Amino acid sequence: MDMRTWIFPTICFIFFCYAMVFVGVFTYHINPNVSLFQNGQSHKKDATSVESFQKELNKAIK
Repeated sequence: MDMRTWIFPTICFIFFCYAMVFVGVFTYHINPNVSLFQNGQSHKKDATSVESFQKELNKAIK
């Protein structure tokens, strides 16, 4: 088996692993108190009603 057959995929895989570790460390460094696997519904802001949305659109149009 030729060395060129496996050296390029190996280098790409090592680079990919390095990039994933960098993304993980960077994400943790930005805000270590936020769980990456938390439920998205728990931090949902107040929903906008249709009527208030229509009022805002009318204000923007006028």
